Amino acid sequence: MLYNLYLVSLPITFAFCLYAYKHLDRNFKWFLPYFAFVIIYELVNYFNLMLLEKSNAWCNNLEGLLELALFTWFLASLVKNERYRKSVYKFAAIPILLSLVDIVYIQGFFKRATIAIVLQGIFLVVLICIYYRSLFEEADERLALLKHPPFLAATGLLFFFLSNTLFYACFSYMIYKNNYHFYIVATSIPGISNLLLNGLLAYAFLCSYNNKRIAE
Repeated sequence: MLYNLYLVSLPITFAFCLYAYKHLDRNFKWFLPYFAFVIIYELVNYFNLMLLEKSNAWCNNLEGLLELALFTWFLASLVKNERYRKSVYKFAAIPILLSLVDIVYIQGFFKRATIAIVLQGIFLVVLICIYYRSLFEEADERLALLKHPPFLAATGLLFFFLSNTLFYACFSYMIYKNNYHFYIVATSIPGISNLLLNGLLAYAFLCSYNNKRIAE
């Protein structure tokens, strides 16, 4: 049920992004082709058109690496310090390299790289926390956080990556213990976080549109 709602939320979020596209900041404009890609990707996976060795884990692993690169760039771009951004790009090589090691040598190309997902999630959550610190240090009293697109996007990503990290950290436990009730709760959390992320991004796009219109 939650997955179907998530699929429905994707074109809605894409429509909000398209509507506000001309008024989006440069570091938000890439969300339009990103959501177009995600919609196609999820539909192809929904109909099991990307199965290899009876698994679509390989494409999920590659998508994780793509999202790591994109969201690392996005979160770094929210901080004005250029020296910090360059440092983030250098340090990003560490989770990317470790993820590749896990995918190729440890868990395998055709299995879900849960170790890589946890590493990626931890790295991105740290970047979000650094952005929060930078925002609160530089923001003045007039800043309305609930209408500030970068804050809204970062908050959606925080919920998303925290839930994903916790889910895949417990993945082996779910598989081996075969605890049905725990499985229901654990799988619901990522589903809710997906919906929350798309909802906050759609609202962020709308706020970008309104903020630019007011400024004009």
